Amino acid sequence: MLDLQKLRMFVAAAQSRNFTRAAEQLDLTQPTVSQQIQTLERELGVSLFERLSRGIELTAAGRALLPHAEQMIALERIAEQAVRAAAGQSERTLLLGVGNTLATYALPDLLQRFNWEHPEFVVHIGTGNTEQLLAQVISGEFELALVGSPISHNQLIVMPFLSTELVVIVSPDDPWARLKQINLEALHGRRMLLREEGSALQASVSELLTKQQIRPKQPIVLGNLEAIKRSVEVGLGIALVPAMAVRREVAAGRLRQLHLANMLTRRVYNVVHHRDRHITNAAQLFLDLLRKPLGPDTNE
Repeated sequence: MLDLQKLRMFVAAAQSRNFTRAAEQLDLTQPTVSQQIQTLERELGVSLFERLSRGIELTAAGRALLPHAEQMIALERIAEQAVRAAAGQSERTLLLGVGNTLATYALPDLLQRFNWEHPEFVVHIGTGNTEQLLAQVISGEFELALVGSPISHNQLIVMPFLSTELVVIVSPDDPWARLKQINLEALHGRRMLLREEGSALQASVSELLTKQQIRPKQPIVLGNLEAIKRSVEVGLGIALVPAMAVRREVAAGRLRQLHLANMLTRRVYNVVHHRDRHITNAAQLFLDLLRKPLGPDTNE
């Protein structure tokens, strides 16, 4: 194996035709340069220089080595520059995993603010359920993940960044449409639209209803919040959903929002990152952003 340090000394000596001047260029002593070049010659089994009284001259073997040595040193510089550039790009790139609900109802505002504050940064986004996202943070595929389920994992640091009230939504034609709030017990016997099993929202709603022994009438299970909202709009039933998910529909009059009387039930969303991995500059700035108030229904 050719040693790049020895090759640098060889090239400096070949270009200056003098071991002393080569040593000065490299900020080394002349004996060090001479000894290292002699070691290189022994390793190659050839003489690279003719030692003359007036200086040194390259041998045929030295002339053959010189362009390759220069190329290897140039490649070393290119490789170093590429590594530094990649490291800099990594620091400016955020690999972010986002749960489906947050991707729809919170992420656009977050990205708008992040882009406004840090337009030079790039964000790569993937979506999935909580279990998938946590596994991808642990594996390093994502640096940060925004998820909704309660989390405890010894490899992860978890920081709550957003909470939103769970509210009852009804259609504008529903008998409850003029109400501002309602007791949770009143949901007993009403047809409810629910998320599918395994959804974090479904788990929260199910826990709440079970604790109060409330059994919906002929519940309809749907795969996403958008389907639930559309179904409530046309009067198929009622639903318990995060307030942040129905802001536009309530403002437009397509849905009515009722608070639960005598209780404040909130869904908490978290940002997670690996406990032991390096935090890039992009991720740190995004974490700083999440520590700021995000909207009217946050509870920092």
